[in-house]
Amino acid sequence: MRGRYFVGIILILLGAGFLADQLGYVEFGQLLGTYWPLILILAGLLGLMESRSSKVGNLILLAFGIILQLNRLDMIGGDIFRYFFPAILIIIGLNIIFSKGTKVHSGKVDKENWNKKKLSEDFLDHMVLMSGYESVNTSQNFKGGRLTAIMGGIDIDLREANMIEDQAYIEVTAIMGGIDIITPKHWRVEVQGTPLLGGFSSKTMGTSDPEAPLLIIKGTAILGGVEIK
Repeated sequence: MRGRYFVGIILILLGAGFLADQLGYVEFGQLLGTYWPLILILAGLLGLMESRSSKVGNLILLAFGIILQLNRLDMIGGDIFRYFFPAILIIIGLNIIFSKGTKVHSGKVDKENWNKKKLSEDFLDHMVLMSGYESVNTSQNFKGGRLTAIMGGIDIDLREANMIEDQAYIEVTAIMGGIDIITPKHWRVEVQGTPLLGGFSSKTMGTSDPEAPLLIIKGTAILGGVEIK
C-alpha cells in the first residue's frame, strides 16, 4: 500500500513542478535533471521503514541513489559503478555480521559439488559466495527467510513445504549470481523485485485461491537473476 502512495505522491509532485515551470515560477526541468536521484534515496529510506521490506535491497537502492546524486552535484566524477560495487560489498558484509545464524557457503562454483540436502528448516538463512547451495525444504511450518547469492547460485525447492501461518516472506539478493525458488502449486506467490542490470522472472503455477497461503518474495538482482518457478 505504501508503494502506491509513494508513486502517487511522486506523480503529483512532478505534475506540480512542471505546472510551476509552465507558469514561469521555477526552471523545473533543470532542477529535475540535477536532483532526480532523490527519488531513489527517498524510496530506499521508505523501504527501510517497512518491517517486511528487503533491508539489503533498500540499502543498495539508497546507496545507488546517493552515489548518483553526488555525481549529479559534481562531488564525484568518472564511472560511478566503481563506487557502487564497493558500497554493495560493504552493505553485504554488514548484513552478514548483523544477521545472526546466517549460513555462509563459499568455494569454487561447481554444481556437482553443491550441498544437496533435504532439510526441514522453518526459516531459510543462506548466503553463497563464489559457490552453490541446493536444498529441498520439507518444513511443515515454513516462515520464510533470507537468501543471498554473490557470484554463485542458490536453488531452493519448497514443493514439499507447508505453512501454518497465512503468509511468509523471503528476502532475496542476487549479485552477479542466481537464485531459483520452486514453489508449491497450492500456494499463492507474489514477487516484488528490484532489478539493477539484472532480472526477476516468475513462472510459478501457484493457485488463485484467495484463502491459500501467500508467499511474498522481495529483493534485488544486480547483474544477476532471480527465477521463481
